[in-house]
Amino acid sequence: MMVSMGAVSQGTPVVTIVHDCQVVDIPETLLEDHDLTVDYILTPTRVITTGCERPKPTGIVWSKISCEMMGKMPVLRSLHCREEQAGKDVTLRDKHQSLPGARAALSTIRSPRELPSLESGSLQGDDVPSSTVYVGNLPRDARVSELKRALSARGAAPSRLTWPGPQRGAFLHYRDPAEAWQAISRLQGFCLGANTARVALARHQGASGPAGGRAGEPHPDP
Repeated sequence: MMVSMGAVSQGTPVVTIVHDCQVVDIPETLLEDHDLTVDYILTPTRVITTGCERPKPTGIVWSKISCEMMGKMPVLRSLHCREEQAGKDVTLRDKHQSLPGARAALSTIRSPRELPSLESGSLQGDDVPSSTVYVGNLPRDARVSELKRALSARGAAPSRLTWPGPQRGAFLHYRDPAEAWQAISRLQGFCLGANTARVALARHQGASGPAGGRAGEPHPDP
């Protein structure tokens, strides 16, 4: 995942810490293309330089990723959407269950406590996932400037923010669905004041929605 995000490269040293009894030789045949070999092994008694020349993984091997794994790891959904938009092959292991982009694993999510799901947001037809995130349950006296500072501290600053007023919520607009899912991941457990915020993709009001709502306008859950 870190390779896919550009955080590391083939030249980044990989170090692990284990007990001496855990250092063993294994057959080369047991290694697969997604296995990450290490450059240094630290034990309580020594430092081992492996000298391993085996190439490190160049990214996520999506054919080994299941829908269940996607449902449990928000960052995988974000990267899946980003790489799909870049035209890469992101077919999952259980491809008969997969759907385009970040929607691939949402049907596997069982508990709302695990990850935010689309129960708090909806898609219009076959459109791409929303790039707007709704943050609810904010303090009644919260200020826009206070929220912006808190979002920046979490690394989830949006490109635009909509403040509906007395609804105790705000809409965070991001550049694409992948960035929106990344923000949702970073805002897990997000608190403003004494309130724990509710964070999810924003629901979009369709053309046949209630009177007074514009088509495509995001709105919070009732």
